[in-house]
Amino acid sequence: MQPILAVNQYIRIHSRTLARKSLDTTIEHLIELMEWLLISNLRLEDMDEDTFENYVDVLCSYKKTNGERLRWNTVNSRISGAYRFLVWASAQGFCPDLNLYSANLASSGAKYRYRRRLHPSTPMSEPVKFLSMDDALKFIETLGVVSGTNSKEVRKRNVLMGAFMLETGVRITEACTFPLRDLPEVNARFKQTPARLALGKGSKARVILIPNKLLLKLWEYVDIDRDKIIERVACEDERHVSQRLFISDRGRDISPNWIQKLFRKASEYININASPHILRHTFGTYHFLLNQDIEGLATLMGHEESATTKKYYVGLATNISYAGTYSGLQEKIDKQIEDALNE
Repeated sequence: MQPILAVNQYIRIHSRTLARKSLDTTIEHLIELMEWLLISNLRLEDMDEDTFENYVDVLCSYKKTNGERLRWNTVNSRISGAYRFLVWASAQGFCPDLNLYSANLASSGAKYRYRRRLHPSTPMSEPVKFLSMDDALKFIETLGVVSGTNSKEVRKRNVLMGAFMLETGVRITEACTFPLRDLPEVNARFKQTPARLALGKGSKARVILIPNKLLLKLWEYVDIDRDKIIERVACEDERHVSQRLFISDRGRDISPNWIQKLFRKASEYININASPHILRHTFGTYHFLLNQDIEGLATLMGHEESATTKKYYVGLATNISYAGTYSGLQEKIDKQIEDALNE
């Protein structure tokens, strides 16, 4: 390979402080990273969070010539070494497209990927259009598990974003762009508090209902976890601090693309092929199933015509209702037969 300026500079800097053995290990990690880039027909300048995530995935899946997988300590050391170099390279302008926040998530979540390779799951089912409430709650809990970080603030934020989408029926873009200024104070007279959603699909404003218990948790997140992030990053550049409700640990906006990646990880973890929109469908289906209010649901979902709401949710809710009733009947019949046989 031709000498790479960034790598040479990085090694030269660290040669002044690292012991010989540590320096040799660092050089090894950089050679492996550069060789992988070369094989992939990529340059260091092409490195972004998706590319780094692919590199992490390759290391977690790599097998030696004898068929054995690399030990976790080895994989972790190589990923950590590559990440430290990329942090430095990004600061020097060698990786202009690299999002360090996403790269950090990929690095921190490597152990989850590695374990998944040890215990391959069965193939995921076809994409679903609805989650049972048990599956939906399990899915939201999993959003915290697969966050790829030890930060409690990030895990809590991801779970709250999922709960916000499930309990209000907002779209993924609406959850990402919901302004902090539109988060209402809790209305104690009711179990749900109305909130203005000004940035809906097609820039059409509408009202959503936020359950008070969820709203209290959102305000706790704002007053404690979100404020910690603001205090940490405001001193660097207050102009770039996001005004959204949910923000990254760098104080920036969270992109729908990032949320989709998080949902894919959660889907793999619990073996349910679900997209972010599935939480909206689950909300709409259960809302009609329990309330039988098509006009009210159409308003909450932001549909101009109730016929659109009926098309998507009434049929599915009806089938679920019949299935639940019939299933309960069958269970009673089976129990009676079992009791009769045991007499």
